[in-house]
Parts: sequence; C-alpha cells; structure tokens
Amino acid sequence: MEKTYSVSLTYDELLLIDGKCGEKAQEIVEKAKLEFGFGLDPICNEILAKSIKTGKLTWRYKEISSCETCKDKPRGYYKYARSSRYHRKGDNNYDAPFKYSGIEPNGGFISIAGIPGICKDCWFKVYLPKLIDYIISHNLPIEIQKNDIVATKYKKDSVYICYKCGEKMYESEMGKSRTLMGDGYYPSKCPKCGAESLLFGNSHKLTDEFRMVKCE
Repeated sequence: MEKTYSVSLTYDELLLIDGKCGEKAQEIVEKAKLEFGFGLDPICNEILAKSIKTGKLTWRYKEISSCETCKDKPRGYYKYARSSRYHRKGDNNYDAPFKYSGIEPNGGFISIAGIPGICKDCWFKVYLPKLIDYIISHNLPIEIQKNDIVATKYKKDSVYICYKCGEKMYESEMGKSRTLMGDGYYPSKCPKCGAESLLFGNSHKLTDEFRMVKCE
C-alpha cells in the first residue's frame, strides 16, 4: 500500500503541484485557486467559493461561543459569583460558556451551536456588504438570499428527477402545491407525466444539478 502524508501548504506551494498530483489533491488545488482568485479576505473567499458551487448565498442565525473577527467580546466561561463545596468564587463555570447571536453562512441541514463563528454585527456590517458588492459588481451567477441591501440578479433553478417517469425537470417547469402550513408553495408536479409529490408518499428526487436563471 502506498504511504500517504498530511501536510499544510501555502497557496504558492499548492500551485507547484498543480496538474502533477492525484485527483483528491487536485480538487484542493482547484478550490484554492478559485478562492484566491477573488482577492478578498479568507472568510469571504471561502464563502464565495461555496456559493459558486451551490448557486446560492444564504445565512441563518445560530449561537456561537466567540467571533472569529472582532476581539471586543469576552470569550470562555462565566465565573462563579460565590464559593461552594465544589468550586471557588471566580473559577470558570464550565456549564455556562459565553454565547452570542451569530451567523452561519451557506449552512447545511445540520447546524452545531456553541462553536466559534461570525457574530451578527460583523456579518451585517462587514462581510455581507462586501460579499454582495463583489457578487453584483462581478456579475457572479449566485442567488442572494432576500436582504435589505439589494435584490438578487440570479435565481437557482434546481433539477429534480420524477419518481414515476424517471425524467429530469427544472424546478421552474414544475407545477406547484400549497405547503402544509399554507404559507407558500413547493414544486410538486412533473411537467412531463403529471405525477405529483405526496406529503407521506412518493416524491421527486432533488439532485445537485442546477442552472442559474437571470431575473428580469
């Protein structure tokens, strides 16, 4: 079995192995080239790279233990206000870590609270305006989540596979049904065979494929 090694490389060092490495290593090289090409700070570069890959720039609230950017917020744990049998006054209370309202950019289905991240002040005052300005000025095909700064120029049009006829279809082509709560609509009907997704039955498969459609 061929031996493998783990090592951290700078961007310039990664360029030296560009095209001369295995498939997995080349994926890392391509990701680094994409991120570095934006020319922004490392956090924005990483967020933009993922947004290009998924077609969307999204964010949601989560609890964080500290902000990776600003240093003016206390970190660690609250202190015990008085002594007891098991601790002394002023000791760290490991059951009570500092928590802040933070932001998770481009989050997935699972979100882990209580870890370092970006506080909402830094996100809305620093990162989000910078990201939106770059996306708009460079006409990047990214759907931007609804916000108070600018409307998105592109919409992500996902590809589904019909559970009945097996054909691919774009979300924009599908018929819509009301959500269970009645607060919106979701893509449900195949435009080719008419099969509908059922809440507790068969449903069309969402794929990783998509196209970006320019908004009028």
